[in-house]
Amino acid sequence: MGRGRRYLVQTEGLPLSLKCMANGRARYVVERNEFAVDDHGWLIVNEDQPYTIEISSPTELETFIVWFPRGWAEEVWRSATTPAAQLLAEPHNLSARAGFFERYTPKDNAVAPLVHELRRVAKSGEPLEDAWLEQRLRELLARMLGVQRDLRAAIARLPAMRAETREELWRRLNRARDFIHARCDSDLTIADAADVAAMSPFHFLRAFGTAFGTSPHGWLTACRVERAKYFLARTELSVTEVCFATGYGSLGSFSTWFHRLTGRSPRAWRREHGLRQQIRNIREVSTAPVPLNSPT
Repeated sequence: MGRGRRYLVQTEGLPLSLKCMANGRARYVVERNEFAVDDHGWLIVNEDQPYTIEISSPTELETFIVWFPRGWAEEVWRSATTPAAQLLAEPHNLSARAGFFERYTPKDNAVAPLVHELRRVAKSGEPLEDAWLEQRLRELLARMLGVQRDLRAAIARLPAMRAETREELWRRLNRARDFIHARCDSDLTIADAADVAAMSPFHFLRAFGTAFGTSPHGWLTACRVERAKYFLARTELSVTEVCFATGYGSLGSFSTWFHRLTGRSPRAWRREHGLRQQIRNIREVSTAPVPLNSPT
């Protein structure tokens, strides 16, 4: 775990990890793909995958990273997918590689409870028994791999003739979806997102709706409103400043979409939820990196 407002690091390959954030967002770049990790989801980075992380936050951001020893994911995957007789005959055969889709994943009812438990125990300072931690990490891997199987089932339902085409389509759409989430505070167009997906705009529009059940604009609006709620609840930015900080060009447009998705005006939402954290200087507090307590 670690805390900081400003941090930049580039890593070479590290063990498989699950990246979580609280009280803000961090920007990851993995193989030219952009991800914004925040309070509402996480990012899995595969073993030996280089990446860059950048934190520039108006609030003190808390990182929580779950690292998995090398070979554990393969062992859990093989145990879940191999017949019992073969497991008994070849208990240590880990020839298959367990890879994960690197994507921003919203919190769910499978992985989130175990991550929450691990984070709570880590923050409490309670002594950890090795056997307890090993059990929890293997359980977490099993749930993560279960989500992976569900994703592959969803990919199989995409409209394409060949399995390879469906998976490539899904990867491109997710690349654009994560790009929109990471850049929601900028002036994005459908063409920008389609370029990231390497698709024509109209093909991108149709395929995005089929894959995610919403339009690119609907996803962009949802991301902007979530970002606005963070600013309204945890900083002292004015509503007008929040409007421009979340990518809107006018206060009227921002207020309309915010009310449409939350049922409240931005000012009413802030009054109802209160300012959770009094920040007197919400701008960057330092131009130098602030080292965190553990690798990210």
